Amino acid sequence: MKQLFVIFLAGISSMSLAAGLSGLPKNIVGFEKWNVVAKNLDTGGPHAGEKKIVFASPKAAKGWRGKNPLPVGSLVVKTAGSVASPTFVAIMTKTSKGWDYAEYTPTKGKYNLIGSGASCSGCHENAKANDYLFSRT
Repeated sequence: MKQLFVIFLAGISSMSLAAGLSGLPKNIVGFEKWNVVAKNLDTGGPHAGEKKIVFASPKAAKGWRGKNPLPVGSLVVKTAGSVASPTFVAIMTKTSKGWDYAEYTPTKGKYNLIGSGASCSGCHENAKANDYLFSRT
């Protein structure tokens, strides 16, 4: 009976996290289990404020510490606030054409896109030496 109760609680925890991240792209589901590549990060600029945690997908994590560009298909997620209910989520996706950037904040229980494209890539040009990622130094 105790095992069943523990499994039930684990299921509630997973459902809460999934429900709390409504509106975010499906390709980052489970990001909280990826490699933490930076934490207590204060990047300044448009992301100033709360300390950030940066998660790298398994593909991105393999080359994170090196100087070479990360491979196509890499995903990087930067959050502020608690992992279960972030107050800010930035998603960086490496494509064959470079990086796609997107920023989300929660409103009324759903995450909404607040920035992407040129509004992000223009600033990230300043991190060209680090494959356009400020958190990869």
